[in-house]
Amino acid sequence: MATVKKIFEWLFYLIENTLTADTTDKIARVKTKKTKTVDDIAARIVQERTEYRKETIVNIIAMANAAKLEFLSQGEMVNDGMVIFEPAITGNFYESAEFDESRNACVVNTRVSNDVHAMLRQVKAVYGGLTVENGGAVITGITDTVSGAADGTVTPGKTITVTGRKIRVIPGESETVESCITYANLDTQEVISQEDPPAINDPGKIVLQLPMLGTGTWSLTVKTLFTSAATLLKAPRYITSRINLVVK
Repeated sequence: MATVKKIFEWLFYLIENTLTADTTDKIARVKTKKTKTVDDIAARIVQERTEYRKETIVNIIAMANAAKLEFLSQGEMVNDGMVIFEPAITGNFYESAEFDESRNACVVNTRVSNDVHAMLRQVKAVYGGLTVENGGAVITGITDTVSGAADGTVTPGKTITVTGRKIRVIPGESETVESCITYANLDTQEVISQEDPPAINDPGKIVLQLPMLGTGTWSLTVKTLFTSAATLLKAPRYITSRINLVVK
């Protein structure tokens, strides 16, 4: 097989791997900037193709998203060239085939397309020389409020209670609390941001309503400037839960 030329670079830094007791064990975190929105996408297209107006492109993207939602609402799979969306139903069925909202949920699973995989083959990771220590900040527990499970099993769309130390979310400039809470699928590498603000956002406890996570195993990461009531960090701290979230 021919070697694919690496033409893109992802700058990364290292953080503590809280899943192991070895304090020298680190994991990589890609250094990203502000999350790109529909406006950013439209502006990039206008930059490349000046005959299009930004407002027109934003409107077309909005109409495309509305069409995708309509197809999904009808139980259809959607492939928009970047992401494949697949309707699914979570939970078990026992004696009855009746849908039970206490254990069943309608969700949409996602995976990236072949075009994205082709792009990833052209990416190389470059260490930026920074290692971020957690300074005692740690997520120690996650409890599903629907089932009471504390083993990481969660219910999409329902609430979870996250406990730990120094985990209160304080966002940086141009960020929101929600954008600083992310879920990463360990198999597909898909990353989803928190949609709703936390019901509780304290140093020792955060209560969240989960997005509609697809089936699989997810890691939960909190990005925050919090260190104490009187002092904020100069650089954000990333706290990844020792307990993975499992959606069955």
